[in-house]
Amino acid sequence: MNRKAVSLLSGGLDSTLATKVVLNQAIEVVGLHFAMPWGCCDRTAAYSAAKLFGIPIMVFKMQEDYLEVIKKPKYGYGRAMNPCVDCRIHMYRKAKRYMETIGASFLITGEVLGQRPKSQMLDSLKTIERDCELERLILRPLSAHLLDPTIPEEAGIVDRSSLLGISGRSRKIQMALAEEEGI
Repeated sequence: MNRKAVSLLSGGLDSTLATKVVLNQAIEVVGLHFAMPWGCCDRTAAYSAAKLFGIPIMVFKMQEDYLEVIKKPKYGYGRAMNPCVDCRIHMYRKAKRYMETIGASFLITGEVLGQRPKSQMLDSLKTIERDCELERLILRPLSAHLLDPTIPEEAGIVDRSSLLGISGRSRKIQMALAEEEGI
């Protein structure tokens, strides 16, 4: 296992902070942004975050195979007909292939336990990891203290004591951390 990770970087607050928390540990990070067919998740913000941190970023455009996930989600829909869990599994499978291509050892996400009622609950996080075959290789730095240690933590690559224990929908802790980090 090496000190190289892929960060799912939407450009939003949580993914940006998660990336910074890991970069603060002198781990090599490559950003990965998924461009959705309907334009969600503005890639300008993802590029800005990558530039701020001086890291490379790759953009994957979601294609026809993603539309099939939306039409027939194995785990059903969340609010507003969004297949949250299936969407993440689809993206993380692509991220896993990219990790393997560039020789990264683990994945970073800005997921916060309990923030999203469908995809960021403990059972959903475990389902996502299992179905994309990344069990214990997805580091969620913002909620790590509330989750089981990952392989990179156990291997000493990631210092668990520098990770956080955020849960729920409030963004107060994230806003304070962003200010502290100059983001």
